Amino acid sequence: MSDRYLEQRISIKFCVKLNKSASETHHLLKEAYGDEVMSRARVFDWHKRFKEGREDIRDDARSGRPVTHRTDENIKKVKDLVCSNRQLTVRMMAEELNLDKETVRLILKENLNMRKVSAKVISGILKDEPKPRKLDFCSDLSKETRKNSSCVREKYSASGSYE
Repeated sequence: MSDRYLEQRISIKFCVKLNKSASETHHLLKEAYGDEVMSRARVFDWHKRFKEGREDIRDDARSGRPVTHRTDENIKKVKDLVCSNRQLTVRMMAEELNLDKETVRLILKENLNMRKVSAKVISGILKDEPKPRKLDFCSDLSKETRKNSSCVREKYSASGSYE
């Protein structure tokens, strides 16, 4: 729950202690918070709860499905699956792991910093395994560029664009 709603609930509780009506409370909140005020129905609901003796300003625990499946365990499962076969689609991974497609997509994008490129999931950051190969390649490229610098200079015009 966002801090602004907790703040407004505290204000509602304060108004109840001052014996303000729900309408007066909503009006005061509207004055104080402008467009970011809770809906009139929410203000009336919380006003009623506090009037009936409720002390806690936080939401009650809810039963049912948890809000997210992006747990450390699921992140590890997705990572292991991607490492074993980078050509799996998000849908195939979701079916294999019994997770929602959007959950798998978010894990890949936000937790593992990966994205889909040409039917393969690739890492957005340089991993430890391919570093030596990439370093060797870059080193060789740098040496070749130094050897053939005149060739590179010829290809690069004075205006700063390639011919």
